[in-house]
Parts: sequence; C-alpha cells; structure tokens
Amino acid sequence: MTVGDLRQRLLRAAEQEIATSGPAKASLRGIARRVGVSHQATAHHFDDRAGLFTALAVEGFELLLEQSAAAVEAVGADGIASGAQVAAAGAAYVEFATRHPTMFDVMFRPELLHADDPRLLDVRRLHRDLLVQIVSAAQTEGWGAAVPTEELAAMGWAAVHGLAVLQRDAQLGDVLPEVDTGRLLERVARALDAIG
Repeated sequence: MTVGDLRQRLLRAAEQEIATSGPAKASLRGIARRVGVSHQATAHHFDDRAGLFTALAVEGFELLLEQSAAAVEAVGADGIASGAQVAAAGAAYVEFATRHPTMFDVMFRPELLHADDPRLLDVRRLHRDLLVQIVSAAQTEGWGAAVPTEELAAMGWAAVHGLAVLQRDAQLGDVLPEVDTGRLLERVARALDAIG
C-alpha cells in the first residue's frame, strides 16, 4: 500500500465512520480500525481528527465545484439570460448533497474542521466565485438585475442549501412526495429573477 493509498483509504473510512457514528462521535481510532492500521498511522497524514475532516471537506468542495461547473457548462451560453445556468448549479448542489451526504455534512460543520486551513478557504472561495460569476453573467443579460449580485447569490445559495438538506435527509420526499426537485429549482431561479 502506497502513502497516497493509505490517505485515500483513511478518507473513505472517515466517511463510513461518520455515517455510522455521526460526525461528533467519529474517532481517529475507529477510522484507523476500519482501515486496519494503528491509531498512530493516521498521524503520518493528519495531525488530528479535525485535520482529517478538513481534508474530507476540501475534497468535497473540490468535487462540488467540479460538478457545478460541469452542470453550468452543459447548459451552455443559451441558458445565461433565463437563469438556467443558476438553476443547473443549484441542481448540481442538491445532487451532490444527496449522493455524498456524509461529506456534505462535514463541509458545513466548521466546529469539526480547521476552519482557517488555506486549502479549505481557497476551495470555498472558488465555489463562491463560481456562484457569483454565474449570477453576475445572468444579470448582465437582465436576469435578476434589480438585486445586488452578492445578495442574489446569497439568497439563491440559501434556498438551494435548504432544499439540499431536506432532500438529503429524505424529508422533502416524505412531506411533499410529488415535488420534482429540478422543476422546483427552475421556479426558484424564476422567483429570484422577479425579486426587486
């Protein structure tokens, strides 16, 4: 097993341990046990539990950024003026939360992370910049132009994050089983356009 393999195995084991025990109770010992290494072996890659969780959060934001950018690109330039790129980024966000619930949870639990980690700060900024960029591009075409870009991006993110949490926790389907998430995100985009 190479050094990089062990690091990846520890990250995957952390996801499993968090899914089983919850993020607050997941321990380095339990994670190391899942991989079949000593507790001390984790120290070669991560200083502490928060370091491991931070690496998991960085990986999550990188994956979310990649999936969001791909979704926006798939819509293409024709979807700028209608806010379709914004809706596509929202759909990618919800899909990420549903497919990677453990990673998603850790990403937004600053008390579990080294919140000042430069890699974490950088990738969070890159994700934020993508959101602001697609909102700004849509605004130059008239979509949601009456609201300051940062405010519109924050409102959109708040709506999509709430939807992602409800969808991830299967609460949305339990309460409103007939809701089509994609259509709902399109309506959110239209509502944001109408604000102001």
